[in-house]
Amino acid sequence: MLFYHGFPTVVKGGYFGVLIFFVLSGYLCAYKADDLFPDGHFRPFRYYKKRFLRIYPGLVLVLLASLGALALIDPNRMANSQKEVLSIVLGYNNYWQIGMQADYFANLANTSPFTHLWYIAILIQFDLLWPFIALVYQTVRRHSSRINAILLITVLTLISYTVLPLCMLLSKEINITAIYYGTHTRLFSLMTGVLLGFLHKENMHIRPLRFSHAAVTRIVYLLFLAATIAISFLVPGTNMFVYYPGMQLYTIAVALLIEILCLNRRHLLHFLDDRLSDLVSRYSYEIYLWQYPVFFLTGILFPKGLPLLGLLQIVLIVLLSIWSHAFVSLARKK
Repeated sequence: MLFYHGFPTVVKGGYFGVLIFFVLSGYLCAYKADDLFPDGHFRPFRYYKKRFLRIYPGLVLVLLASLGALALIDPNRMANSQKEVLSIVLGYNNYWQIGMQADYFANLANTSPFTHLWYIAILIQFDLLWPFIALVYQTVRRHSSRINAILLITVLTLISYTVLPLCMLLSKEINITAIYYGTHTRLFSLMTGVLLGFLHKENMHIRPLRFSHAAVTRIVYLLFLAATIAISFLVPGTNMFVYYPGMQLYTIAVALLIEILCLNRRHLLHFLDDRLSDLVSRYSYEIYLWQYPVFFLTGILFPKGLPLLGLLQIVLIVLLSIWSHAFVSLARKK
């Protein structure tokens, strides 16, 4: 995603990376569903508070810093940003962008420093819905069986897979913006993660995906990585295959990869254990928040470019991410 926002004409399919984050988000929600029932009682507001403190401090910090910089270097754009900022804070920015007909692919380079925050809006909307999905699951599990609870989530997941093709089938003219930004057309990735998370929580795995040889696991991982890199360079967002069945197939591949990594983690202890991946994982949220404002604002400051501007942008994103992570962590302790 970082390289896609910085070099969209080169890394044409980097937007596929967001599907990984959606699947992982759904997975972690389901795997940690017991957090909603700390004493056997349903506590949704405890979950909302936790998610609020995870999402909003860093988000607000990036918004304020970006708006301050924008006010200095391009006041005209700043004057027209109120409605957009409101949609971000209230968690409906993806539908605001649909209403504005903001083409993510055509306008990626010059529309707004906050174009990428449609993703955060979908997470916020899902966070509002999630406790009640978990409640239904727990209720069915308690009063019926875990098999029936899993079957219910499976049915909901399968239904979520039908929304996107139905939207495409019923539309007289396919609106790529609505398909790309819509929570309803993205829900299948989150629900795939939820289903996988509940399966793992119930210790229900796809046993044939447990391999006896470490080399098999590593080859599968490297093949997935190679396919992702190929997609990133070769598949533009205007290709209709992306929306059906491209995103669905990639989501399933991500879920299968997670299953393989969980079943064969002993084969990957040293293969994937490195400081760089740990660093990226720790600051991934902040990197996502800062990447587009940095690309956007430096693009205004240096419209003709600079030598090594791309490298400078990435370094700046990393430094700002480390700073904002430390700042928010310190503020929480106080």
